[in-house]
Amino acid sequence: MVQPLLPNQPLKSFYPWLIVGIVAMMQILVSTRVLSIGVFIEPWETQFGWSKNDISLGYAISLLTAALASPFSGYIGDRFGAKISGFVGILIFFVAMILMSFITELWHFWLIFGIFLGIAQAIILVPLVPAAMTWFRRKLDVAMGIVFLSWGIGPAFITPLLVVSLNNFGWRVTFFLLAIVSTLIMGSLLILFKNRPSDINMDAYGTLPGDLPIVGMRPPAILLKEFNHHMRKTRAYWNLSSIHFLGCVGHSMIIVWIIPFAMDRGFTLMEASFIYTLMSTVSIVTRFLAPILCDRYGMRGSLSTFFILQGFPVLVLAYTQTSSMFILMAIIFGIGWGGESGGFPIFNRKYFGQAPMGSPHGVQLLGAGVGMALGGWMGGAIYDIFDSYSWALILSGVASLGGAFSIMILENPSKLLIPDWIQREKNYNELNVIKEL
Repeated sequence: MVQPLLPNQPLKSFYPWLIVGIVAMMQILVSTRVLSIGVFIEPWETQFGWSKNDISLGYAISLLTAALASPFSGYIGDRFGAKISGFVGILIFFVAMILMSFITELWHFWLIFGIFLGIAQAIILVPLVPAAMTWFRRKLDVAMGIVFLSWGIGPAFITPLLVVSLNNFGWRVTFFLLAIVSTLIMGSLLILFKNRPSDINMDAYGTLPGDLPIVGMRPPAILLKEFNHHMRKTRAYWNLSSIHFLGCVGHSMIIVWIIPFAMDRGFTLMEASFIYTLMSTVSIVTRFLAPILCDRYGMRGSLSTFFILQGFPVLVLAYTQTSSMFILMAIIFGIGWGGESGGFPIFNRKYFGQAPMGSPHGVQLLGAGVGMALGGWMGGAIYDIFDSYSWALILSGVASLGGAFSIMILENPSKLLIPDWIQREKNYNELNVIKEL
């Protein structure tokens, strides 16, 4: 019989947090090539003569590919587990990153960076957060805070290393090194990864004696289809995806173009990368705190505040572009950017309970990916048209503020919007046992 995993059992409490650490590290390694693309823009412009629009289109293709693959990847994760999905994605990631170090034509960049790495990102990352959620009946807010702070750690600490590597070895060797190191680390982590607590004869963290047990097996396809149908009928299922879209339009213009924008205002590459590093470093704190604040002090109010903090300083920067304003924007924007996505797993748990989260998470990442693609591409296109980033900054700020409004009209999260998964799964399995008898 599976023993309850109680918070006061140190040895049994360790593995859920190991899973959280694995997911966080995987996100750092996979997302770095997207979140730090700004450092490669100037070298590619210089060597190949590509325009900003050309490069931003490759970025957009990558995020759009990942977005379109996300719902499918989420479903595959629910059915077959994040571990199998992860190994397939790592293989694609390794080959594509190696090929990136040999590109010579623009279409090479669009195909390899845009299509192949976009597919790899979805296959690796989309199933991981829902898998991590299954390890926690309680303390999910803290677990998700750790997972989401990884999105800030990667750009904050790896971007300066990329600049050093670019200055010393060039961008081709940098991609080659990223391929080797990232693949070795991710492969090692996935060996330790387990899809669910029952894989090591445990219950989820925080399971108490009175809790209904979660069946420790892959969810039945017919039951998974039934609950996906229930979730798709709720307004939150679609609204959360649209909110992700608006938030990602808002911050993708900044994370892709803040380095070129700062250099356009006289900053050196190292100085401009410091602005980005400052934003990312500040965001680490709120990436950790956002799920906790949403869970304990109100989800709609907390998350909408982060969207406002992401949007407002960008609007100010569009009209005031002094060095001190760059610093102030980086700090305030970093606070908002960090908290902007951390509340979504808490919304999913409140709205959908213990139901498998691959489907809603995949649809939300579809919205996020489309937003990231559109925002990143528009920054370059707008610059090529107007020879200025001002309109891109305005659109970024308006999108974030629009997301804040959309959050406030979400359903009340005080009760489940669908039937209880644990009870339905229990009834389903009991019925099958009776049929077999």
